[in-house]
Amino acid sequence: MGAAQGAARGLLGVVRDFQRLGPVEALRQLNLDGLAGQPATDVFVAILEFICPPGGTVDEGIARQAMLETISDFADAETGSFDSLTREQLQDFFLDFIARSIEGRVMADIGGRGVTLPEDVEAVQDTQDQLHDFIDGATRGQLQGRLANVDRLSDQAIADVVSQIYEAAFELIVAAGESAS
Repeated sequence: MGAAQGAARGLLGVVRDFQRLGPVEALRQLNLDGLAGQPATDVFVAILEFICPPGGTVDEGIARQAMLETISDFADAETGSFDSLTREQLQDFFLDFIARSIEGRVMADIGGRGVTLPEDVEAVQDTQDQLHDFIDGATRGQLQGRLANVDRLSDQAIADVVSQIYEAAFELIVAAGESAS
C-alpha cells in the first residue's frame, strides 16, 4: 500500500496544517492559497492532483480512486467552503480516504492472489458491503480518537494501523470465499 500510504501522509499533512495553522495557511503551504473560500470539493480536487496525480502504478491508481470516491461522498454531504470545514469534517474526510484505500487494495489483491468469491452476484455484493463496513469501522475505531492529537500522531503509527486493518480485511475475504466454495 505504498502509494496510498504516501497519499495518506500528504493528506495527513493537510489535516495537521489545517488544525495548527488554519485553512488559509494550510492551502498556502500547498501553493493553493488562491482556493481560499472556494467549495471544499474544489479544494480537495486540487489537493488530489497534488498528492495523487493521474497515471502511474496500480497502487497509485488505488490511492487516486480512493480520493475521488471520498471527494464524491463529501460533495454529497454539501459541506460548504474549505475555510468553513470543522476539524471533525476534515478528520472524517481523512478517515474515509484511509478506509477506501484499504478497501481498494483488498479488492485489487483478490484477483492477484486468486481468492475465490461466490458466483452469485448478490452474495458478492453482500461480501463487498460487509468488507466496506468492516474496514470503515476498524479504521474509525483505530484512528478517530488519535486524530485529536494529530501533531503527535506519526506517519508510522498510521501505516501500522493501515497494515493491520488490511491484513484482517483480506483474511475476512479469504474466509468468506472459502465458506462460499
